[in-house]
Amino acid sequence: MIADFITALTFLTILPAPRQAAATTPGRAFSFFPLVGLIVGAIVALAASIRFLPVLPGDLVAFVTLLVWVALTGGLHLDGFADSCDGLLATVPPERRLEIMKDPRAGSWAVIGVVVLLLGKWVALRTLAPLLLLVPPVAGRWAMVLAVAAFPGARPSGLAAHFRAGFGRTQLVVASATALVIMTAVGLFAGWRVALAMAVAPLLALIGGRWAANRLGGGLTGDVYGALCELVELVCLILLSIA
Repeated sequence: MIADFITALTFLTILPAPRQAAATTPGRAFSFFPLVGLIVGAIVALAASIRFLPVLPGDLVAFVTLLVWVALTGGLHLDGFADSCDGLLATVPPERRLEIMKDPRAGSWAVIGVVVLLLGKWVALRTLAPLLLLVPPVAGRWAMVLAVAAFPGARPSGLAAHFRAGFGRTQLVVASATALVIMTAVGLFAGWRVALAMAVAPLLALIGGRWAANRLGGGLTGDVYGALCELVELVCLILLSIA
């Protein structure tokens, strides 16, 4: 169990962890994706807490918070979002879309998508209380688990296929229960807006995942999982910003 948590932590973040042998069933790490999201959210919330220093303007605090958020994840999901924008929005056959998403070069849709995404997050971060920042990273990583459970892989090999090995109903149940408990606990202190965020992860995982799967010939890639995480985080931030 500890090894599975460490696998999730080292894959989803740049945080240091004890060395371990390569897991033969990496899919079991999905159980801990929302818990890693809580760790990410806690660090992001801590960074946002510098807003209480009167010498720092709110815009600068939001920028620093966003910088910490991106750096903490190593830009992993942001890269997937960029590749997904290039591939999914291209007016070409599904096979060509998969090829585009493997291309390390960024196209115009990738640049536009990342700029809009980061701008949206920055605007929302300017107004949110630090406590609420625990929710989006948890919801985003829960959405990834839901997408893995709901849709097949688009490729027989690759990072996504590697991490699907060992994934099953247990991982789905544990991850879902963890995410719901965390977000419910935050909601007890932060109010009804958290309930909206709780509904976003399953909705976007299913609706967005279905749309992406149709564009890719029936399955999803690791890039799409990352894109769903980023998209859920953004929508959660927007919903949590509602007064």
